[in-house]
Amino acid sequence: MHIFTAGDSNYILGLAALLKSIDLNVSKSGQEQVKITIVSTDLDPQQKKQLQNCCKYQIEWQQLQSNYKQLLSMSGSRLAYVKLEPGKYTKETERLIWVDSDAIVLGSLEPLWNLDIQTMAIAAAPNVWGNPNNTQDRNLYLNSGVLVYNMKIWEEEQLSEKLMENAISNLWVDYDQGAINSFLVGRWKQLEQIWNNPNTEDMSTKVMHFVSRPKPWESSTPNQLWLDILSQTPFKDEVKKIPNKLNGLSSLKLKYRRFDEWLREPILKYKSYLNRQKR
Repeated sequence: MHIFTAGDSNYILGLAALLKSIDLNVSKSGQEQVKITIVSTDLDPQQKKQLQNCCKYQIEWQQLQSNYKQLLSMSGSRLAYVKLEPGKYTKETERLIWVDSDAIVLGSLEPLWNLDIQTMAIAAAPNVWGNPNNTQDRNLYLNSGVLVYNMKIWEEEQLSEKLMENAISNLWVDYDQGAINSFLVGRWKQLEQIWNNPNTEDMSTKVMHFVSRPKPWESSTPNQLWLDILSQTPFKDEVKKIPNKLNGLSSLKLKYRRFDEWLREPILKYKSYLNRQKR
């Protein structure tokens, strides 16, 4: 089984909890060979060593490539776009599972690894909030927090190149997710919500995804399940510091992140328009 994710220093506690959750839950049989690839930007060797100690499975580290400069990022990080180019970072040719670094695995991923995708390019669960690029759209819209790739089709159809071009041309409000949804209409297999669930109260969940802000490591009251998992890692001492991270300007910054979608949509659409005019 090959699991693919990305993260930087801002998401290091998310990565730690994700890795430990994989260590605890990813294989029901315990016999599954697991490989993990992480794309990062600013993690130093000591941080990488600590993250490796979160998990018994070997981590392969990849550096973010430099061809994302034309892509939009409101947060300063373009790591989300790496999921558009899975072959570049993993060299996988058959099957690959992506899990966002703000998620935790609570059940075996073997059903995803063995999933019959047939002729679909990917499998994903629906985005419970629909299409942020068009609030009037009532069609199913996937959330890219958990993806199962059909790498054979991905390579045969050169989907990475086409999706990157789509992302650059449109500058979607939801970045990579907008590109995937607009280009792969009718080409994705729907997963049950339990495989990518933002409902933190649903105990049937297999992958819990902390989609909204604040993330658990940004909150004065972090999700207890997430905390319990993080407490089993070399980052356990950071747990005590989390409630103090929302003081002063940090608190103000997080408070106003809730307005991000409302503020950035017209900005993105205007930038997308200018970008298309240049072409």
